[in-house]
Amino acid sequence: MKWLLSPLYALRWSLLLASVAIGSLFATWHVLAAVDFGYSTWYDVLSIDQTIDTYGPANPIRPDFHLTDRAEHERLFGAIVDAVHADGRGLEDLVYRTPDGEILGTLLTEPEVVHLQDVARLINVSTAVSWVAIAGGLILLAGAALRGETPPSGRRIGIATAAVVGGGTVMVLLIGPERVFNWLHEMVFPAEHEWFFYYEESLMTMLMQAPNLFAPIAISWLLLTVLLGGHLVRPDTRASAHGPLAPRRASDRTVAGDSVRRNLAVAGRALRCTPRLNSRRRQWGLCWKVTGSQIIRA
Repeated sequence: MKWLLSPLYALRWSLLLASVAIGSLFATWHVLAAVDFGYSTWYDVLSIDQTIDTYGPANPIRPDFHLTDRAEHERLFGAIVDAVHADGRGLEDLVYRTPDGEILGTLLTEPEVVHLQDVARLINVSTAVSWVAIAGGLILLAGAALRGETPPSGRRIGIATAAVVGGGTVMVLLIGPERVFNWLHEMVFPAEHEWFFYYEESLMTMLMQAPNLFAPIAISWLLLTVLLGGHLVRPDTRASAHGPLAPRRASDRTVAGDSVRRNLAVAGRALRCTPRLNSRRRQWGLCWKVTGSQIIRA
């Protein structure tokens, strides 16, 4: 049974940390959605107004979009964000207006509405997956508490996070962000549905300066996710150097939960059965070797 301890421990905590990552992605996505993904900021950074001034007059399908102002652009983007988080309802009814309130036309074409409805379905599926992952994470966390397990060290979590995030970033840069963006669309959305639209034919693409807008949004999302995930795992990341389930030192009691105190109680009983040693760390290691089965059952 002992030979299964480390692999099972690694699997449980890998799944738990994966659920933290998914939950963090879910939470930060909705935080960003609440502020329209920072569109107002990226509007200036990317000079989206210039894109609209350049391509607006060239659009024969939805004319005169260049006559709208920044406030209207921000309103329309926010309306799209709201719609894709509400099963795509209201997309067909979006209209664009002059600063005086005159309606100039309908914002979206039928293929654009279909694409955004696909996005809404993807968000719904992602939401369901996120809730399942969060529930699974809570179950794993409860099991770890009952067993008195200590989590991996903060250093190991940091190295793993850096490897995943850094490795993924390097791969995207090597392949090319635009190629990755196009590949994801081909994999996720139905083949018979359009998802690529030229600026001269799409007010939606023009309004978003797609795909350029998605780069800063993705970076912001990733950074917020790392910050939130790091905060969620930070308070309980100090584990013993002598084994995944080795008890913590008494000095860690101020940051330990009930599960850690259970381990300390078991370790205290074990200390009475082992010789006193000059090195406290070595003594804790012997306790682990002698009473490992007790700690597992704690």
